[in-house]
Amino acid sequence: MSSCPGPVVQHSWDILFTGDQGSKGISNFFVLGQVDGLGVAYYDSTTLKLSPTWDWMCRANRACSADPQTLLHPQSPCDAASFSVPQQGCTRCSCGWAAPCGMTSLQAGVLQYAYDSQDFIGFDGQRGLWVAAVQPSVLSKQHWEADRPWCQFLQHYLQQECVETLRSLVQHGRETLGCELPPEVSVSCRDSPDGSVTISCHARGFYPPPIHVSWVRDEEDILAETDSSGILPNADSTYYTQSSLEISLQQDWHPYACRVEHTSLPEPTLIWVPSKKGPLSPGVLVSLVLAMLAGAGAAVIGVIMWRRNHSGKGMGEDLWGQGWGGRAQGGGRVGGQRE
Repeated sequence: MSSCPGPVVQHSWDILFTGDQGSKGISNFFVLGQVDGLGVAYYDSTTLKLSPTWDWMCRANRACSADPQTLLHPQSPCDAASFSVPQQGCTRCSCGWAAPCGMTSLQAGVLQYAYDSQDFIGFDGQRGLWVAAVQPSVLSKQHWEADRPWCQFLQHYLQQECVETLRSLVQHGRETLGCELPPEVSVSCRDSPDGSVTISCHARGFYPPPIHVSWVRDEEDILAETDSSGILPNADSTYYTQSSLEISLQQDWHPYACRVEHTSLPEPTLIWVPSKKGPLSPGVLVSLVLAMLAGAGAAVIGVIMWRRNHSGKGMGEDLWGQGWGGRAQGGGRVGGQRE
């Protein structure tokens, strides 16, 4: 069996619905369309207008002709009658496909509902079933699965319409989607009242979104807990992330660096944290002492050579005085007169 000559190319199409729940259901909602994590269009219920962010977006007719409300079911959890606790909700509809060796392979689509940053219920496009994420959504699962035409429509959309839309978007936007933007990396330090220091690494303006940020101490990886912002979108369709690490300068004198790995970089980037005023590391102290000794030795030799050239004295006489006579042939004494 022959192996695949190149890497597997994967693509994804995500539609994100975000809305606020009022007394009569959703009052306002916002829709964002993303291809491979790149924002390509958005829809605002206040303007009732689909706005593409790229010229090639509407050349993919399926995407621009789609009604963002077609996936909102009248009896969905967006209905205030379904439950009364959550106040803000988000719906994510996504599908994908892979292209290994020039062939395509469908990745089953999903439809997920979340409220107050917690998963509520999801639809499995491959099995055609609703999956309850929490106990309160079990009743909704039973109610929605009883509506077979609605489930069949969702399954058809996730397995066919969604994938065809994605293929059209990838075809028309391949130049944009294929570009890679390297991150701009910087580090910063912030002092804490307890004497510790928080060092932060910022990676800005990169695309595509997958990125790996880690910390290095003395050229070795750090396995300690770090605080990460996650990968966040920018307004210009690029991405941003931040990773922070808290250290104690009173106990830790080691040099730290932020290491960033991204597909746009030929090799990992290392950005060293500027040293703070305070005790120097042993390695730095040894280097400074050796440099000072070498400089002092060179200065002494230079002065002796200058005096010898101007007085005709030997180097030993300059160092030890006029009694210096050198080592006589066959003798064993150094300097002084014979007793």
